[in-house]
Amino acid sequence: MRFGIIASFIALSLFPAVVAAQGIPGISDPVTISLSPENPRPDSTVTVTIQSFSVDLDSSLITWTVNGKKVSSAVGQKSISLNAGKLGSVSRVDVSATAPGVSVTQSVIIRPADVSLLWEADTYTPPFYRGKALHSYNGLFRVTAIPDLVGSNGKKIDSKDLVYTWKKNGSVIADSSGYGKNQLVSAQTSYLREGEDVTVEVSAPRDNIVASRSITIKPVVPKVLFYEKNGLYGTLYGSTLNSRFHLIQDEVTIGAEPYFFSVPSKSASNLSYSWKLNGADVPAFAGENEITLRRDSADAGRSELSVVLQNQNKVLQGARGSILITFDAKNP
Repeated sequence: MRFGIIASFIALSLFPAVVAAQGIPGISDPVTISLSPENPRPDSTVTVTIQSFSVDLDSSLITWTVNGKKVSSAVGQKSISLNAGKLGSVSRVDVSATAPGVSVTQSVIIRPADVSLLWEADTYTPPFYRGKALHSYNGLFRVTAIPDLVGSNGKKIDSKDLVYTWKKNGSVIADSSGYGKNQLVSAQTSYLREGEDVTVEVSAPRDNIVASRSITIKPVVPKVLFYEKNGLYGTLYGSTLNSRFHLIQDEVTIGAEPYFFSVPSKSASNLSYSWKLNGADVPAFAGENEITLRRDSADAGRSELSVVLQNQNKVLQGARGSILITFDAKNP
């Protein structure tokens, strides 16, 4: 099966706040610090902001320090922007706010960490198909998380030592979550949504690093395409037969190829084929994925060939295709 790859994320961890609040008894955390975006990517711009409901930050002298270097000090400067850093780097941002009778400090650590998501479907595609096998209604899909978290020792953390929390459509999938569980295998469970929303949170408890990512896997309707089968070369997968096919020889074999059905092969026992020629059933080829047609007249004419495919185990996996076959009159 083929894969979709999605992107990288930053994880962050907060240091315990160091707070000294004078003249505001009973309040232990007068300021909070936050990042925007909450999970910035490596080498991206991140904005660090402090807020308070008990300290007048607009009139306070606010000093920002990044990795021990003062970068700004101004009255009322409640935010700064900086580069998030490269993968594996560690950036510490300290902020202090000073006003008459009040002195508060807060810190945040930014640790870049990547996580990629790959997903694959259990659906069938013909040989030599260069596209991705898509997820179809009622089908299974597998999502694999590939984390890239660097610990405090500067080494990449083994994926088996990480904790994975999987969610689908907002609900935690407990059986798929835990240490080393970097895969989620699931099926479509909601038919009122555009797709299945899958989220993974990857954490390294010892290093206090967390990364997360969400994707939406959208189901498609299976389809069927027609190919000519040659007596010498077999099925000609290089080109599909369009809605019209001009018959030159007296006989032709046409194969119906299923796309995105949850079957291991086109001849799977749970995949049925029902052929019709000019609206009439063709019982001789019922259940077969190909049909052979022969001319029975020397006159010019046309015939409509159609087929209906149905996965007997998946009620929502069905497809219909048709093709118009034309032929010229035979020369006397």
